[in-house]
Parts: sequence; C-alpha cells; structure tokens
Amino acid sequence: MQHITDDIVGKRVVGPDGERIGKVTGVQDGKAMLKAETGVAAEMEDALSGADDETLSVTADQVVEVTDEEVHVSRP
Repeated sequence: MQHITDDIVGKRVVGPDGERIGKVTGVQDGKAMLKAETGVAAEMEDALSGADDETLSVTADQVVEVTDEEVHVSRP
C-alpha cells in the first residue's frame, strides 16, 4: 500500500494488466482523483468509485506501486 500525496498529481494511472485508466488530477480526503481515459470510465465503474461519471478516485489500498511516471493500481 502506498500513501496518496500531491506528488502523484499529473501521473498516469494504470491497472494490473497495464491498461490506462486515467490521469491523477488532484488529491482529496486521502484519495487520488482521476480524469478517466476515454471509454475506460464505464469499464472501471465497479472497480473504482468516483464523484461523477467522468471522475474516478483511487484509495491508498488500491495503489500497488508509484513510479516516476505512473501509479499502478489493483482491482479491489
């Protein structure tokens, strides 16, 4: 598990199979807020909860690894 900090803002978020999920646009209440990649929001709706149809969020327990360019997440 990784901590969610402002350091991840702007990084791409990828799932366990390397699929692009979105990009971190901010951190709020300990969650990374994402802008979904086109077409991914519908597929990820059950895996990641969000404030609206186009905004997803990731919690610290979903983060597997953070690299210089990406945040790798697992499905809950």
